[in-house]
Amino acid sequence: MAAGFFSGVSGLSALSLALIIPILYLLRVSFCCVNAKSKNRACMASRLLDEVIFLQKMWQQIRGDVTGGATAALVALPLSLAFGIASGAGAVAGLYGVVFGGLVASVFGGCGVQITGPTGSMIGILVGIVSQHGVGGMFLAGVLAGLMQILFGLLRLGGFVKYLPQPVIAGFTNGVAIIFFMTALNDARAALSITVITAGMILLALRYFKQVPHSLFGLAAGLIANELFVHSRHVVGDLLFHLPKLALSLMPFREVGALLKPAFSICLLGSISALLAAEVADGMLGVQHNSNRELIGQGLGNLVSSLLGGLPVTGAVARSGVNVQSGGRTRLSGILHSVFILLMVLVFAPVVKRIPLASLAAVLMIASVRTVTWQSLKLIPRARWHYGAIMTVTTILTVVKDLTIAVTVGVVLAGLGALVEQAFSLRKRGFSPSIAEATGFSCPAEIQVLALEGPLFFVGVEQMRRRIRTLAQKNNLVLDFSAVSAIDETAALALRDFVHRLQGEGKRVYIGGLQQEPLRMLIRMGVVDSLGRWRVCKHLSSAVRRAAEHKAQEPTLVPLGQPRDEN
Repeated sequence: MAAGFFSGVSGLSALSLALIIPILYLLRVSFCCVNAKSKNRACMASRLLDEVIFLQKMWQQIRGDVTGGATAALVALPLSLAFGIASGAGAVAGLYGVVFGGLVASVFGGCGVQITGPTGSMIGILVGIVSQHGVGGMFLAGVLAGLMQILFGLLRLGGFVKYLPQPVIAGFTNGVAIIFFMTALNDARAALSITVITAGMILLALRYFKQVPHSLFGLAAGLIANELFVHSRHVVGDLLFHLPKLALSLMPFREVGALLKPAFSICLLGSISALLAAEVADGMLGVQHNSNRELIGQGLGNLVSSLLGGLPVTGAVARSGVNVQSGGRTRLSGILHSVFILLMVLVFAPVVKRIPLASLAAVLMIASVRTVTWQSLKLIPRARWHYGAIMTVTTILTVVKDLTIAVTVGVVLAGLGALVEQAFSLRKRGFSPSIAEATGFSCPAEIQVLALEGPLFFVGVEQMRRRIRTLAQKNNLVLDFSAVSAIDETAALALRDFVHRLQGEGKRVYIGGLQQEPLRMLIRMGVVDSLGRWRVCKHLSSAVRRAAEHKAQEPTLVPLGQPRDEN
């Protein structure tokens, strides 16, 4: 029902924009033409044609943003309801967060296609705050977290997430998934049959109807089953959704000191989630977001949402991905996402209040399972023992302590491991130009060789990216690892993702000169298979030769009008 309505709304919006904007322009230009002298009418007609072409191009972009924002809204609505209820603040708090917090973050953020709203990763922190300090304490913690994020952005600390080790990120992500799965258990048990039906329909949609918003599909099934057969009284209830008022009177300002630590956890988790989501969106579009501006936008979103009585918000990877895949390309898509949710709530409030809490619990449980970084768990048997140890410790501390302690301990352990590995790694001489000349090594002019030196650990990943970006001038690149004595799991996975991004930009990348230990790491982490075995070579000369052979096989384009050489 909601999907049908919304497709109508988005279609109506598209039709309105497609007709109204060109008509206004045509009327303006026509008016000018009527009042112009006859000798200028040819010029005005040409101007009219240029403006029509411009409007057509502009509409193509607007149409994608409308579709992306509408699709993301359909995905976000049931999640916002579920997260609001699970936090203890109520469904309306989740809606206020996605509408007002998401709107502000989209306007001021540094990633144009980021979709911001309440997320499951926050639930564990928010439940703890509400239980100890009440809903007002959660609002105050959200305000403090927003101020911290704005400060971090002004201090240009937006790049810190790029220095976090991969097992730490995977560890706390798995930890928060466990927390909000456990949070949903009570409501799930209240009407187990509804939970099973909703979860089953979500899984069915994920498997066979991938174009349908799976959460909305499951909620509809749970709602129908409850209305016709089960008749559970555990439902959302009346939504007192009205023009919000400032929540300052609810905030326990005397407890600011006690709320600083959970506020920092919200700030840390929200910042990491938003920046990681922005990185994913960058990879999908081949662009680069402004991480410092994104932090400021997220901080302003949290500030506005919490002051108006909404949940703290952050960028959502899945919803941002849905937005991009559906055509979203600018920040207009994020703005429309919030506007469309507001419209849906106002129109379908009588239906929303009848949604069973067990259905929302099923949505949470499925979302938590999908949040787990299963790929990282699969890498544990292939990686070194401390990769799995750091991930496990971070996960356990996230569940039994809090996120701040978990990330701090995880980073310290990863740093100690890197220091020990660097101390015991063998340092070998690199492939210098003098050695290359002595061995008769030559590099074709159309191929560029970029040399890396020293051990490559998680702390050096961002420097590697910047160096390659700065120095790369040709489309055929060979990365020389002759002087790289060691590489850890985080750097190996980052190298894989970075090379894929370069390939998406039209560059051909080869890796050569790998010593035994770095090559073994790339093989164990699946990087060689992902990039292609013919692109990863043990010897630098082999990588250069393969790059030259591939270049030679490219077809030569002959300009029109130029005769071909038939000889």
